[in-house]
Amino acid sequence: MKQNLFIILLTLLALTHVSAQNTYTARVVDASTGDALPMASIYISASHSTITNQEGDFSIQANPSDMLHITYVGYNTKNIKASDLGSKVELKPYTRMLQEVTVTPIDVVGLLKKLAKKLKMEYAQYRFEQSNYFYRQVSSNDTTYNELIEAFFRTQSDIALRNFMLTTGRYGNIESGDTLKPFYKFRNYYVTSSLAPILPDPGVWKNLYFPLPYKWIKNYYGDLYDLSYAILQGDEDKKIIVVQFDEKAKVPSHVMTGRLMFDMDNLRLLSFRGKVHNELVRIRYRTSGSTSMFRYCLRDIEIQMTYKHDRGFNEVASIGTRMVVDRGKNEYGGVYWSTLFNIGNYDIGKGVSTYKEDIYNTLSQRGNDEAFRKNYQIVKTTSTKETIIKKFERESCFSNFTD
Repeated sequence: MKQNLFIILLTLLALTHVSAQNTYTARVVDASTGDALPMASIYISASHSTITNQEGDFSIQANPSDMLHITYVGYNTKNIKASDLGSKVELKPYTRMLQEVTVTPIDVVGLLKKLAKKLKMEYAQYRFEQSNYFYRQVSSNDTTYNELIEAFFRTQSDIALRNFMLTTGRYGNIESGDTLKPFYKFRNYYVTSSLAPILPDPGVWKNLYFPLPYKWIKNYYGDLYDLSYAILQGDEDKKIIVVQFDEKAKVPSHVMTGRLMFDMDNLRLLSFRGKVHNELVRIRYRTSGSTSMFRYCLRDIEIQMTYKHDRGFNEVASIGTRMVVDRGKNEYGGVYWSTLFNIGNYDIGKGVSTYKEDIYNTLSQRGNDEAFRKNYQIVKTTSTKETIIKKFERESCFSNFTD
């Protein structure tokens, strides 16, 4: 009898704990400028975290006593009890160590070589480690938002993402009323989430030049990049180096440029923000009526990604990409955005390999998850994207698998 009462008591306590959870929402901004900080991390535990959207907003379920750890690469971490959270969280940027840069200049190329060597050794040890990710893709054609994909992937996550396994998700498609307009679709766009400043297994990106070559090449930086750097003082007085990779004139067209930030002492990747130039992509589009064609074109792909290290290796924490497509003649174009966020060991079910790298085919075979947003924690949408999602739901567009 006493044992039964004890079990009932534990159950009631657990239910009380769950019911005490509230939804907390705020915007993360730069303390100096007030600018929103997209893709900032809000962390409670390994299976309970989220990131800010493009407007710097986040929403998370938490108990009033839970501690929110709010981080953004290049800024000091802020820890706030959920019950003390206001509508705005201000993060202070790291201090730049101007004197050290001037007095004791460093061998940047030598440091990058050490970093690449360490990452290569790490990959040999952790290459098969996996994690779970939430993915959202929004596509627009001209002024019309025409496709939305929300899904969960399980993928190998050390240094760069690879071998995507889709577990569940939904695909939405809304046709333009103007049948004479081209109608772009890019159903393997999620592969842009496999980009990184170094790629041990380049796959479809084998013709690209990266800021960190996996196999060291003599005069690599002298031939391809102009390098500049700054040193910042991070949390706990850590030395953080920011290296800018600018493309030299008259270099091969397929070059990734941008800004890499990493811990100088521990040689840990922190973030990368950059662009892939002149990448050849294959896009499906409708020319008139129901006629569809494929077209190859050179496009730039913008990338913003962050890393975390709680499992002992450089694991992709988040990555966002953006690509603009236009035909040039008729001032008509399409824009693709994607966000992919590491959700740790959050239960997302069993995965299946994406069919020929086409998420559309995989979802059409697996079937849309109609209760997707009710059953799973997801990254807060921007006001614009929330309007798009509600429109898709209202017009029953999440069952529309059409070419």
